[in-house]
Amino acid sequence: VLAPLLLDCHIVALDLPGHGLSDHKSLQASYNLWDDLNDIQLVADLMEWSTFTILGHSRGAMMALLLAAVVPEKIQSVILLDGIWPPPVEHEDSVKQLRQYLSDQKRLPAKQKSTYGSVKDAVVARMMASKMNEASARLIVTRGLEKKDEAYQWRFDARLRSASAFKLTAEHMRAFTAAMSSPCLLLLAEDGMGKLPQLQTLLLEYPQIQSHVLPGGHHFHMEEQALRIAEYLNAFLEK
Repeated sequence: VLAPLLLDCHIVALDLPGHGLSDHKSLQASYNLWDDLNDIQLVADLMEWSTFTILGHSRGAMMALLLAAVVPEKIQSVILLDGIWPPPVEHEDSVKQLRQYLSDQKRLPAKQKSTYGSVKDAVVARMMASKMNEASARLIVTRGLEKKDEAYQWRFDARLRSASAFKLTAEHMRAFTAAMSSPCLLLLAEDGMGKLPQLQTLLLEYPQIQSHVLPGGHHFHMEEQALRIAEYLNAFLEK
């Protein structure tokens, strides 16, 4: 939805491991935010990009910030769509976090994915779960669904829904954000991250981040705000 509205851009959209049409990771691997950063770098190297702009939505936005912090020489600019920091887990809660991880891993082999009798049923379920319109839900379902026997189920790796063994603290995220020197555009959804009252105050600490709050929910870039978001992005990329 958004890509055709962006001007003079060479866009490479990734299905990261465990998502979309990409393979799942091995059983020994994990899906921490930082685990996918090398894959992004490898793609950039294959494209022979000395520098590039990174755009991410939600979890992808969190990865974009981390990558921009650790390889600033590679990142021209950063665009974050309704995502910036993962919910922090402070050090005193690390034992609880690791306990939840082990519990989730033990249950995963027996856990069944939701199944649907038809693609239409999956679209309706997605609309209800994410408060999306039908056209947007169908885009996600078309890429994320696979047929198993006579039913349909999600293709994603179930481990993506399980707890991480460890998570970053608020201090970690402040350090990474402070290290991000590239110009950054952050667009927040009014009914997504934009409703967090403390977020705007925290953003005042980082002058390199230009932020705006737009109407809509977490998938606002796929729906009624797509044109307006594209206008923000095109203006930002022209600078």
